[in-house]
Order: sequence, then structure tokens, then C-alpha cells
Amino acid sequence: MQHMNDWIKHIAHNYILIIIAAVLFFAIKAVIGWFTYKHYNQKLDTLANKIDRLLEQHKTD
Repeated sequence: MQHMNDWIKHIAHNYILIIIAAVLFFAIKAVIGWFTYKHYNQKLDTLANKIDRLLEQHKTD
């Protein structure tokens, strides 16, 4: 019976480690996604500004 209790404690400890690893993984993935979003959003804003300037230039010509 003691062997079975030790085995259950070992499995429970592994599940806690797996849960901690999953939470850390998704937290890091969310932070990387946020920085990626900011980077590409800035690039798209720059592109939109260039297009607006070209359209204004085209209207004046």
C-alpha cells in the first residue's frame, strides 16, 4: 500500500510540474505575441501613412 501511495504522490508532483510548465509556456508565448503585434502594427501604420501621402500627392498632381 505504501508503494502505491508513493507512486500517486510522484504522479501528482509530475502533474504540478506539467501545469507550471504549461502556464510558463503560454505566458512567454503571449509576451512574444504582444511584442510581435506591436512590431507589425507599427510597420502597418508606417505603410498606411506612406499610402496616405502618396494619395494626397496624387490628388494634387
